[in-house]
Amino acid sequence: MGLTKFAVSSAAKICQPVATLRNVIRNLAVNTSGGSGYADHSRAHLALAEDTVKVPLVIGTPESLRGYAYIFPSSREAFDKAEVDIEQWPRCSGMRPLCESSGRAGGVREGLFTFRWVGDELQAINEAVDGSYITGRLLNTEIGMKRKGVVTREANYHPDGGQIVSPRDKRPFVALLALPSDDITPNKFVAFYCDGSFGIHINTNVWHQPVYPVDDEATFFGKQGAVHACVAYDSIDEHGKWLYVPLDPESAIDLPQHLKPH
Repeated sequence: MGLTKFAVSSAAKICQPVATLRNVIRNLAVNTSGGSGYADHSRAHLALAEDTVKVPLVIGTPESLRGYAYIFPSSREAFDKAEVDIEQWPRCSGMRPLCESSGRAGGVREGLFTFRWVGDELQAINEAVDGSYITGRLLNTEIGMKRKGVVTREANYHPDGGQIVSPRDKRPFVALLALPSDDITPNKFVAFYCDGSFGIHINTNVWHQPVYPVDDEATFFGKQGAVHACVAYDSIDEHGKWLYVPLDPESAIDLPQHLKPH
């Protein structure tokens, strides 16, 4: 999940007032990694039905998440024990392979991942990679009611390793994911409703956005590969469509056959 540099201490980032947090994200969101936070969401709330693809919502379980992620209990102890899968990096294009013992020395970065709904915007700070983003907005037609869904246009994956997020306070969240493929389209995404009882390890090369909390605020324990290579997708630039991510578990369906790993 993308990278943005800004000179604010970790403690200040968590405790600062809402208005200040908004200014930090807007004024200093210069993304240098190509991950989250690079796309313009200023008009997302105006998305029309014909310009939007509704992503199917599925209840997250070990079986439904197979191929996308694996789960573990949402406790600090379980988070500390969970290991990030690290791939050899970089990949060699020639005939000679990397030595087996090399290419994994970048290590892992860890930090809190804090989310807050401010009006119709979801704002996020990822301490593990010094990132700050606006990751989506509510539709104009849904403002003022129970949050039914969020609109976004971006996703990314990490070829150098996986990523772990675990709710610190066991609050529910939705993870927007798609199976590995560079031939990505809006209809290949699925949203997984996670009830807060478990964290997830997003697998290497799986497309994702920062998770979407259901409550007004949520904090997650997070860790990922320190190399933090990102491959990005913008659904508006590439396909002229917004992604509508449902948040209400009452709208969940079984995982469609075409979204199951082969």
